Amino acid sequence: MVVNDGVAVLASLISNLRLTVKYLKKSPARMHTFVEICRSLALQIGEGLSLDVSTRWSSTYKMVRTALAYKEAIKTYADQDLNYKWEPSSQEWDLFVAIEPILASLAKVTTALSASLYPTANLFYPHIVDVKIALRAAMVSNSLIMRNMGTAMMEKFNKYWEEKNNVMVIATILDPRYKMRYIEWCFGKIFDGGQVQIEIGEVRGELDKLYAEFELKHREKKAAETKSSGSSSVTIDRSCSLPSASSEFQSYLSSTEANPSKSELLIYLDETNVSLSDKEFDLLTWWKVNSHRFPVVSRMAKKFLTIPATSVSSESTFSTGGRTLDDFRSSLSPSMVEALVCSSSWIRGAHDGSFTHVECYSFTNCSSWSAGLCVIEV
Repeated sequence: MVVNDGVAVLASLISNLRLTVKYLKKSPARMHTFVEICRSLALQIGEGLSLDVSTRWSSTYKMVRTALAYKEAIKTYADQDLNYKWEPSSQEWDLFVAIEPILASLAKVTTALSASLYPTANLFYPHIVDVKIALRAAMVSNSLIMRNMGTAMMEKFNKYWEEKNNVMVIATILDPRYKMRYIEWCFGKIFDGGQVQIEIGEVRGELDKLYAEFELKHREKKAAETKSSGSSSVTIDRSCSLPSASSEFQSYLSSTEANPSKSELLIYLDETNVSLSDKEFDLLTWWKVNSHRFPVVSRMAKKFLTIPATSVSSESTFSTGGRTLDDFRSSLSPSMVEALVCSSSWIRGAHDGSFTHVECYSFTNCSSWSAGLCVIEV
């Protein structure tokens, strides 16, 4: 909806390119001529021309983006084929180049939110920030068209994202590549003046409150474990071998242990961020390795990072089930439908490297099936 309010200024370019792609692909001879023109101009034949789908705005963006690489070839072809009459103007190409950063950021967030492999919640907020930064830049552009487009898109965007989503913000803070430093930076980009410190203060306050709650639960659990282990073991009193001053010091340590000089949360936030350029970084593995250093914060991460941003994954699972249980296979038992759907998912996962070995313990009575999920042992 945000895109539809903004790309109205590109209606002519989009229409011309859609008709161009249809015209070229309809005839093998015309497509052959177009390819020869590309080669004569030393243009690399990469993705090729792409036709959009009306129900997927990101496919429209891909159509325009890929066509931009063949701008000169389209111009040359228009000079050779007198029947071709949909060549975009230079002004239309320039306008697309101007707004391409906005459309690119929206395409990225669409891809992230539509992912079906259960992405962790930390992935979403940076995309939302990218969109808002791009729209704010358009609103102060020297071009009147850009300003009008940016204003129209921001109005629709703010309908859903004017207020920050603290769940996504905290999930982003719990990503060691971002932490609080990213939130401070991006708030400076998307809020004005004194509002920046107010928003940062609210996030810090909520983060501290959550940490206090998780820390209290951690202490209670640790105390219960200590009490349980103490009652089941026999201890030998060796205090007589220690000087009296040492015994008093031990009592002092016990009394101050509950109030450390620096909280676990502050230690985590103060450490250097993991590099964003690390393409092999695995967030869940990082927390698994560092959970012994940050037992409380890792519990927070477990709670927040598993929050889904959309219902795409569940809807995709139900759609798969609907395709399996169709009019021609309407007598399958529930356990057999579950077996077929899960097996199909596992086979695809084995091909894309998601996992290497799966042991299925039971297909029946799966408590997660009603939620569109399936828990497996790997």
